[in-house]
Amino acid sequence: MDPSLKIPMLNWCEYTEAFSSIQNVIVPLTEELARWIKPGMTERQVANEFERRLADVGLKNHWYPILVCAGAWSGKPLTRRVHLPSDDVVIRPNDIIILDSTPLVQTVWGNWSKGFPIGDDPFFGELCKAGSAVAASTLHFAVQSAKTVGEIFDFCMERIREAGLSLLDSRADVGHSIFQVPVGQTVEKTPESDRLFISEEHRNAELRGLLSIEPQVGRVNPVDGIMYGVKQQRVVVYNNSLDSNKTTSVVLPNQF
Repeated sequence: MDPSLKIPMLNWCEYTEAFSSIQNVIVPLTEELARWIKPGMTERQVANEFERRLADVGLKNHWYPILVCAGAWSGKPLTRRVHLPSDDVVIRPNDIIILDSTPLVQTVWGNWSKGFPIGDDPFFGELCKAGSAVAASTLHFAVQSAKTVGEIFDFCMERIREAGLSLLDSRADVGHSIFQVPVGQTVEKTPESDRLFISEEHRNAELRGLLSIEPQVGRVNPVDGIMYGVKQQRVVVYNNSLDSNKTTSVVLPNQF
């Protein structure tokens, strides 16, 4: 038997520490990669560089494949089922790009997704700012006031409407749970029942564990009539246990 299969799940404190360690690497690494990107590069070039930089810091495995969506692809649902990095998609002088990674270390997968404007077109800059504002206000509500998944979902959807944005997610959710998996278990091998989404379907679920707030939102560019999208992620940790009726929430640091 493969010795790795005997690796047990971490306890709660070990798990949150391991998750935070991954996040503390991939958040700034994603920012650095965004600054490296230049017009004329392809999505595949960016994905290859992303993979190389992650591997250089020891993050060689992934829960799901690296996602890079530029231009009009940013306005489609951000999922491996719709679009993977392509040699045919070239980044323009004025554009937008979404970078998404899920490095997997034994039982722990990290997750960071963020959109960046390329060039100086105010449409793309304002879209990124609007997406960030929605995520940030939803995070604040999730920490300060929310009692259920449904309350977070309703609050976020209202912020999206107020900003004149459209929700682009294929499941119509604004985020999801993050959790441990058996060693080597990628998203394809993970039962749907293990996952929780910030959506209408799961509105009565309690707030527990790691919850990622990451609405993919979009707006039609009046210049070309194309829908462009952005995703700006935030993660909150709900510290609750079976031996306590009290739930406390913690916002992870270094969330750009």
